Amino acid sequence: MIKIRFVETSTIGLKWLKHYFKSQPQLDNKAAFENFAKARALLKQEPLAGHVFDEIEGVRELKIQKSAFSILYTFKRNTIYIIDIRDQRGTRSAEALREFTAKLRDKYDL
Repeated sequence: MIKIRFVETSTIGLKWLKHYFKSQPQLDNKAAFENFAKARALLKQEPLAGHVFDEIEGVRELKIQKSAFSILYTFKRNTIYIIDIRDQRGTRSAEALREFTAKLRDKYDL
């Protein structure tokens, strides 16, 4: 069975996703969170469903339907490691990817 694990670098992206949809009353935040759940379910079924992200070895991106957000992740030994929830309109994920590359690859043996 494939597991999903949110690593430390995903915290800020998760908080931003929640804040963004809860603070935008004109958006259907229920549908947004359902689409986020669907994306996670798809990853459990098809871990390689996302495309390679910026040619970074082992890092993939899966877009969350009907949103400007995507999931940056890597996959190893039946576990999907969520690196970040990326707002595609900004560049904040660069910091999460630097930390992932510098520290978390070794910590999680990726």
